[in-house]
Amino acid sequence: MTAIARIAIAGSGCVLPSGWGVERFWSAAREGRSAIMPLQSSLFHSERVAAFGHVHDEDHQRSRKDVAQNLQRYCPPAVIWGVSSVRQALAEAGLEPGNDGLRYGLYCCQGGYTHPSLTSYGELLHECQTPTGADMRRLAQKVLQERALDPFLVLKSLSNGLLGIVSLALKLECECNAYMQGVAGNLAALREACAALQSGRIDAAIVVGAGSELDPLALAALAEAGVIGTDGSQSLRGFDLQGRGGIAGEGAAALILRRADDLPEGPQTCLSGLFAHSRVDSLNLPDKQVDLLIGSASGDPHKDADLARTLARTGAAHITSSTPLTGILSGAPSLVDLILARQTLHAQSIAPVIGLEQPVNPHLPFVMGEPRDAVLHDCLVINRDDNGFSACYQLDFHAAD
Repeated sequence: MTAIARIAIAGSGCVLPSGWGVERFWSAAREGRSAIMPLQSSLFHSERVAAFGHVHDEDHQRSRKDVAQNLQRYCPPAVIWGVSSVRQALAEAGLEPGNDGLRYGLYCCQGGYTHPSLTSYGELLHECQTPTGADMRRLAQKVLQERALDPFLVLKSLSNGLLGIVSLALKLECECNAYMQGVAGNLAALREACAALQSGRIDAAIVVGAGSELDPLALAALAEAGVIGTDGSQSLRGFDLQGRGGIAGEGAAALILRRADDLPEGPQTCLSGLFAHSRVDSLNLPDKQVDLLIGSASGDPHKDADLARTLARTGAAHITSSTPLTGILSGAPSLVDLILARQTLHAQSIAPVIGLEQPVNPHLPFVMGEPRDAVLHDCLVINRDDNGFSACYQLDFHAAD
């Protein structure tokens, strides 16, 4: 358990299956519109894994405007979304690195880089295609002379690619760290950001996560691990007895954190506690009852029933989840839920769990069907990774005086 002083979320940004920007994400959540759709890829097809949380091409093209042309050659799509998310968050926070006199810290979580990308190989083969087959001489020249597939020379193959591109795009000179994907990576990044702010080493922290599992090797690994369903389902039913498994997604999210005392008067959502444990049922949760709980969902009724037992320990007055909206995210699962928590607390209105009809625990106060207005002072976000590692974030809302 780590208790922290008041660290405020000063800005946020995202590029998700729901669209470009926090407002699109919040609108989709409020309206109960899932962004999960049939799996689309020009390079592979699957009948067993039939759905995915895609970032739309128009949102990708909009995000590309936030990355200089000379940097885009080093960027897989998720890194471009990450840069765009950071720019959105900085704009909301009213910050301009290099021009505002603040000391920055950059903490990045990158997903979807732990395997060779079949998409890259496929694109290379398409480039070398002729009416009679592949031009093997051209293919050999590109691989051997241009070193098109050399993972040690292509920045986008590295686990710190997001950190490097964000640094270059924003011309940052600051404390920085790169972390693994998923809940554990998000937690580590947030912990280090809060520690740097509390110690006075920095004045503003940029925390960003980005990733995509739109790759046959990644999807096959997730299916084999039981993280995503393989019966062709096209919807993720979180905390529902009708759930048929998870569905993967992609996207990016960014937060700007600052010391609450450094910000002008106004509504603030502040991080006040970070908790973690290798097992969700052993999380050290706050003693007091909370107004709102946001929990990750797996889409598997048995796993979600186990998680629901932990959720019940919080005594939360209202429970919701973002997972059925975006799918299971590799790069920024906790960051997305923190954005949802902040939007909910400021609006004093809770988005429903999309598609929830038969809760695994009918006694828990899941928000179903329509948004629910409520008086909300605090929130817990509970996330669980594929390996069982879990994290909990405690947030407090301070309205304007």
